[in-house]
Amino acid sequence: MTPRGLRIVSVEPGSFAQRLGLTAGDEILSVNGHPVPDELALKFHLAEEEVVLEVRKNGGSVKTVDVHLSPGRPLGVMVEDFRTLTCNNACMFCFVDQLPRGVRRSLRLKDDDYRLSFLHGNYITLTNVSDRELDRIIRQALSPLYVSVHATEPGLRTRILGRRRPDNLDHKIRKLVQGGIRLHTQIVLMPGVNDGQNLERTVSELYSDYPGVNSIAIVPVGLSEHGEPRQVCTPVTPAYCREVIAQVEPWQRKFRSERQRTFVYLADEFYLQGGVELPDAAHYDDFAQVEDGVGMVRRFLDDFEGGLKSRSVGKLPLDGTLVTGKLFRAVLAESVRLLNERFGFKLRVVASENLFLGRSITVAGLLAGRDIRDALVGGDPGDFVLFPQEALSRTEGVFIDDRTPEDIAAEIRRPVIPGGRTVHEFLALLFERLR
Repeated sequence: MTPRGLRIVSVEPGSFAQRLGLTAGDEILSVNGHPVPDELALKFHLAEEEVVLEVRKNGGSVKTVDVHLSPGRPLGVMVEDFRTLTCNNACMFCFVDQLPRGVRRSLRLKDDDYRLSFLHGNYITLTNVSDRELDRIIRQALSPLYVSVHATEPGLRTRILGRRRPDNLDHKIRKLVQGGIRLHTQIVLMPGVNDGQNLERTVSELYSDYPGVNSIAIVPVGLSEHGEPRQVCTPVTPAYCREVIAQVEPWQRKFRSERQRTFVYLADEFYLQGGVELPDAAHYDDFAQVEDGVGMVRRFLDDFEGGLKSRSVGKLPLDGTLVTGKLFRAVLAESVRLLNERFGFKLRVVASENLFLGRSITVAGLLAGRDIRDALVGGDPGDFVLFPQEALSRTEGVFIDDRTPEDIAAEIRRPVIPGGRTVHEFLALLFERLR
């Protein structure tokens, strides 16, 4: 039997695909003899100007189509989303296992898909990636990838991931690096588990594969008040954060001396929770792991300072409330103070306590809609409320508790608006959209 192909969802009018008679419901079986299991494979094999498509028509007949693609002109089809590869681990600190009832459905999916890592920067463990898939990653240059390592000592990594036997991580990393794939790695640090000498070994062994292993992000374990992880993991304290900073700083100086690159970076939470001054922007090099909370605050502060220089002084009657997490409150409050003094704004900052997940969760990106609402109770929010846009799902437009900004707006009778994903968007919102 002919294998299942990649189903076409729609065809762009006037495109090559339409002129070839392709329609929604057709399946692309192969390109130049190569199977195309997903959109990434299709784009890779369509990179040549002369291609031969094997297509199964909606009616069931199979035909071969020769295509001459002009440079810069795509085939013109939208194909079905690929089925996400899911996680086959039982990690000690698994975020999904810490979720209460009522979270948005998409958070229940334990994805561990190298394609999502390439497309969106999702972290993967590589435990479910076969040698054949490693070959595909190398052949199609799916780089960079973001890899959760946690520990390189096989027995410890096996215990952290909740596996029965080691997953041969060293072989996979070496194969990818030798194949030209750049890796950004992550260590979720757990007190008494993978810290101390274990952390030193992990960093040292990953550094031996530089520049293929291009960076390491060390982030503190986050523990909600739900599920088993809080019973087996020790929470991070301010004193512990300072100890980790003191341990890592000599390595960072060594790497900068040898490679002109910090290489191993600590998440902002270590500095904020430990009460230690943040490094300057040069420390973070190209901010490769900013989406993991590494250098995000430094980038905000520098971009905010630069962004204000382009704004003219003047009195604008803006009166509103900015809601954020407890961890970022002091940073945002100082920036808002400067805005108020210079431009005559009446902005206030409110820290929302995370009662949905637990009080120890202090990052802005995990705020629930109900907690944002509760933070506003009993006060005058002004004319509008801004909240951290990272708290909102990119695809569904809902908070972690499945509520929407419109839900909150209806309750407080004020516009509830995402604050933008960059400082530029945030300032444009204040000085242009809300005037």
